[in-house]
Amino acid sequence: MEQNKKDLEGALVDHNITVLAPTVEQSQALIDGTARADEVKAEMGLTGGTTAEAEGTEEASSAPQSSQGASSPSGGVSSQAQAEQLINNCVSELYACEVDLMARLGAMKQEAVNLWNSLSPEERTSSKKREIGMDGLDQCYVLEVEIDQTVESILSRYRTELEKLGADTSVLDTLWDYYCNEKNSQKAYYLNKYLN
Repeated sequence: MEQNKKDLEGALVDHNITVLAPTVEQSQALIDGTARADEVKAEMGLTGGTTAEAEGTEEASSAPQSSQGASSPSGGVSSQAQAEQLINNCVSELYACEVDLMARLGAMKQEAVNLWNSLSPEERTSSKKREIGMDGLDQCYVLEVEIDQTVESILSRYRTELEKLGADTSVLDTLWDYYCNEKNSQKAYYLNKYLN
């Protein structure tokens, strides 16, 4: 998982991305319930959840949050700087989504633990443990579909904004590939950790 994060950060260097992915430790703290999503977002410098959904799609995705980059002759921010800011906003929104997801998974894990702990000693059988695990896995598959749609929606929204600027959108394909690789590596890790 750490290697996937480093690979993505390397791929985004050319786009002046200033936000870093949540660390493995932060993700684990969310899963373990020792950190809250808002705390991790604050550590990462993210302000809230999916900002575009909270503030209105076009406003959040198209309004640059800083004036980094060269100015155009008319005194405004250049198209390249606007594109870089959009990509930075997109990455921030995706990382906020990831943090929220890990917190939701942590809450689901805690529900399963609470259910297990509520059982009498006679009910705590290996088959009951497996049943609880499989129920949780079914919930995770439903959540996966939901998050896939959310990520596709975020990327689609930013693709539209970048296309309006005439900017290269290939970085969004890189972000989708990263998302798929990260999802697969985390699924493998947690399936191995909790279902074996």
